[in-house]
Amino acid sequence: MPTTYELADGDLNDILQAVMQQHHRGLADAEARICVLLAHASTDENGDPVGPAVKHGPYSCAAKVRVTNLKERTLGHADAEIILDGDNYTIWGHNKTSAILDHELSHLEFTGKRDPLDRPKLRLLPHDRQFGWFDAVAERWGCDAVEVEQAATVFEDLDIRQLYLPGFEPEPDEATV
Repeated sequence: MPTTYELADGDLNDILQAVMQQHHRGLADAEARICVLLAHASTDENGDPVGPAVKHGPYSCAAKVRVTNLKERTLGHADAEIILDGDNYTIWGHNKTSAILDHELSHLEFTGKRDPLDRPKLRLLPHDRQFGWFDAVAERWGCDAVEVEQAATVFEDLDIRQLYLPGFEPEPDEATV
C-alpha cells in the first residue's frame, strides 16, 4: 500500500496553534493558516512499513514543511502545510511534538505582503546551521576536512556547545589544570 495521509486531529492542531502563538507571532499576527497532515509509511502485503513515513530527499525525517502556491490557496488550501510522521508522533509526547512543530514553523516567514486572495505571502527559511558529514572523508583528511572543521566548531565554541550539548564538558586539558 502506498504512503497515505490524513488530516491532523484537533489536539495536534491545538499544539500547533499554541506553538505559533507563543513562538511565531509574525505568522500568528498575519493569520497564516497552517495545515498539518499525518503521513503513514507505505506497507507490504503483511501491513509492515517498507520505509519511513516522511522523507526529505533521501533522508527520513519527523516532519517537513512547504508553502502552498496561489492555485492551491484559491482551491481553499492552507498557506503552508506540515507533513508529520503519523506512524510515530503518538509516542513522542507533547514536548517533542511541540519542538518538531516549532522547528517546521521556524522555516516559515511572513514576507509582509499579501497575495491576490488577501492571504499572507510566506517564504521558506533555511536552517541556522546545516551539517552534511561523511565519516570516511573526515577519517581520510583529518583537520583539512570540512566535516572536522564543523565538528570542531561545535566542541570549541562554548555558546554552541551549551546550546546543542547541554551538560557536556570535555575532559580538561592538563595544561589548563
